[in-house]
Amino acid sequence: MNPSRNQKHFIDVLFTLGLLCVFAASALAVVLIGAHVYKTTAADMDANYTTRTSLSYIAEKVRQHDESGSIFLGKVEDRDALIFLETIEDKEYATYIYEDEGYLKELFTQKEKEPKKSQGESILEVTDFTIQEASKGLFRFTAADRQKHSLSLLIHVQSE
Repeated sequence: MNPSRNQKHFIDVLFTLGLLCVFAASALAVVLIGAHVYKTTAADMDANYTTRTSLSYIAEKVRQHDESGSIFLGKVEDRDALIFLETIEDKEYATYIYEDEGYLKELFTQKEKEPKKSQGESILEVTDFTIQEASKGLFRFTAADRQKHSLSLLIHVQSE
């Protein structure tokens, strides 16, 4: 029997504890990095959702109402608005899309009634929403999210 083989050294215990601490620190670092990446990705996806969805919503509304003379710019009180006109059972109606209090809003009412911006239904949260007519029948919509990432959409009315 060799007595030196059964003898434990302090350095062996210290090495094992050191290795365990390095493993624990590495695991914690990986978890913290992963949490940061997830948080950043989730925030970007949320911002991307609001801006892209709001612009897609407007593009679809333009396509639905693309008839000669039925789409134009106007105002809802002090706000720029995109206005869609349509006739339902011999009555004229107007749909207004505009930004108010940080939300994209839609208001559907009879054409002869004066629209109030507070009456609109909130659709999505947007900031810095603008509507411009770049040229006859060509509209530019710009929307930004809370982080001020901005996207624009150019859409041409086919029936003009």
